[in-house]
Amino acid sequence: MQGSQRNWPLLRLALSLFTLRLGATMTAVGLPLLVLEQYGSGLQAALTLALELLPNVLFGAVVGDLVDRGDPRRYAMGGALGGALVVPLLPAADDLWQVQLLAIACGVAYAFGVPARMSLRTVAVPKGSELRGNALLVSAQRVPNLIGPAVAGVLVPFGLSLLFLTDAAFALIAAVLMIGMPAPPPVPLDDRAAAGSAPPGRAALVAVTLRRMFVDNVRELTRLVAKDRFLGVLTLTSFTYMFGFGISKLFLPLYALHHYSEIPGMFGYLSAGIGLGASLGGFLAAMFGRFRQGAVYMTVNVIEGVCWLLLPLLHHPAPAIGVLVLAGAFEAVGTVVFYAEVQSRLAARMTGRYFALLVPLCDACLVLGVWASGALTGFGEPSLAALIAVVIAGPALMLAPGLLSGRAAGPKREPAAAVTAEER
Repeated sequence: MQGSQRNWPLLRLALSLFTLRLGATMTAVGLPLLVLEQYGSGLQAALTLALELLPNVLFGAVVGDLVDRGDPRRYAMGGALGGALVVPLLPAADDLWQVQLLAIACGVAYAFGVPARMSLRTVAVPKGSELRGNALLVSAQRVPNLIGPAVAGVLVPFGLSLLFLTDAAFALIAAVLMIGMPAPPPVPLDDRAAAGSAPPGRAALVAVTLRRMFVDNVRELTRLVAKDRFLGVLTLTSFTYMFGFGISKLFLPLYALHHYSEIPGMFGYLSAGIGLGASLGGFLAAMFGRFRQGAVYMTVNVIEGVCWLLLPLLHHPAPAIGVLVLAGAFEAVGTVVFYAEVQSRLAARMTGRYFALLVPLCDACLVLGVWASGALTGFGEPSLAALIAVVIAGPALMLAPGLLSGRAAGPKREPAAAVTAEER
């Protein structure tokens, strides 16, 4: 491809996503270590992690509405610049409440980052190149999950402050890369007025959003999956899995600090092992296509749970990282099965609705898991590992009849007109 034919907006957007996520992995490693090392409290570390995640859980829908109706470029740059200003202050805080307040500010800044950038796909990905363009953007988000924690592990011995400064530097780069991005098409005036001539105030918007997330979404999601037992099991296990994933966000740094205190960057290396496994699992998933997918989904969840259960019994870095590579690989296989089954069982018209309902509730389960891990820290790492194993493997085993019911039990696709009529 000639230089004049390169899609510079797409490359700039992909690089911005990559650098933003790469920096975020530094803080993801540094923040729990900072609280655990300076304040020695697993409960406070869990609360700090939960506070960082909370803005995206509570206000993700509001952010999406603001991004849609405003200029995503400004929100993307503003979020990155805000993060670059706040993140370096974390290691300089004198009291824990200051760290937690800064963590909330970081959460607010990053809540705008990825949604604003992903909304720019319409101007960066040309028609006819949707698959290749989105593949590049997804890779730009996922690759940092592998290399970022490994780099963070190397930097930890030089001081935790370096991790936060690196995050700030990458955030600045991500903001600069937004300069020169084409302007997205404006929202039509009639769409702006669709909600009424007198839109609700910000406080009312937040209240409506929270009700939609935790009341209306639950009711609508239940109605959507009620006809398909298999899909219902997938939905329930996604909630329990995210709860377990939330527990692991505190368990893993605790495990690294207590079992491998002689290796300062071990938490980063363990996280990189999960990222490596997830990268490999995406390629391995196709190998399981000839098996009944419900059985595959149940099996990989059980194996992943066993991996977490074994981890506290390991006291050497190599097998510990190896077990997490396996856990990451099987998690990726299960995720591929999940997405494939949802797509095959729901009418195309309803797939977007399903994920719009599912994602905020999964994020809420993630925060609950983080909070629960802090409350249970006193029971020790083996207990936390056992809880992770139970909530990942247990529901898949208990609901095995639904998973093993087979694809034949899936509902037939309905025509768009029938689905629309049912929604009303």
